[in-house]
Amino acid sequence: MFKRLALIAILSLSWVTYAFAAYPTSTVTIVVPFPAGQAGDLIARLLGTELSNRLGQAFVIENKPGAGGRVGTALAARSKNDGYTLLMTSTGPFAIAPALYADTIQYDPLKDFVGIAEAAATPQILAVSNQSGIQSIQQLIEQAKSKDLSYASAGSGSTQHLTMELLKIKFGVPMVHVPFKGSPESKTQIMSGLIPVTSDSLPPILPQIKANQMKALAVIDVERSPYLPDIPTLAELGYPGIASVAFFGLVAPKGTPVEAINILNKNIREILKLPAVQEKFKEQALTLPKPRDAAEFNKYLASEVAKWKKIVVDSNVKVE
Repeated sequence: MFKRLALIAILSLSWVTYAFAAYPTSTVTIVVPFPAGQAGDLIARLLGTELSNRLGQAFVIENKPGAGGRVGTALAARSKNDGYTLLMTSTGPFAIAPALYADTIQYDPLKDFVGIAEAAATPQILAVSNQSGIQSIQQLIEQAKSKDLSYASAGSGSTQHLTMELLKIKFGVPMVHVPFKGSPESKTQIMSGLIPVTSDSLPPILPQIKANQMKALAVIDVERSPYLPDIPTLAELGYPGIASVAFFGLVAPKGTPVEAINILNKNIREILKLPAVQEKFKEQALTLPKPRDAAEFNKYLASEVAKWKKIVVDSNVKVE
């Protein structure tokens, strides 16, 4: 009897190992909680195409935008955890929204999801209008202390908003938040000189900086950006330990088989080494992530959730 049970157990384990050695065996859906054409969507489509080519099954993109990514994220959280539904996520819906909307949010990022692999990153850039007369961090601080200084963001609760609240705390200065509906509107205010300060992700703000339509003061990261090699980090300017880097990555519903996660992680890390993929990243001014296995990525996700929760609490930010 014992031998028979042992044989059954061995055969069952062998079947599971075989099944996931062949993963995937059918179409995989990547839920993208952002509109088509945005960075998260472009990254998901690029990875989906490459994963399809490598693994022999279709990776289909399903856009489910709404509420800053919370709609699609909640949908993915309720999906089957069989490895055939994935979520392309980012800092906003995964790490910031749970702290801002703690009473109403319909998912817990760390309880409902498991990380697969980071796909891309992009630092925040602190920038000022050409009309502001601000040429340095010190001048920004002096102006903020001496008069009412306002800053533009892409919206209440956005990464841009929370980044500026973090800087207010670190610099020890007051500034008035003026939210807009997305980066295009906030950038227009800076270029026109109506509002003097902003923080924005590198890709949407890079063309205006390159065209001298606004001035970048600092990269809000621990290292300089290859896209703005002459712009120092805050650490170089005397403010160490401040980083605001938006991540993009694939996660899956909690309980997704580890075999599927490891297959996806391995292939995504290999895909990100391809010259053609790296060229696509350059076109979008995206930064390649640090290579992490799934366990390391999950530790990173936990640290991001904790970091942004602390920023929300410390800044006492409230959104409706």
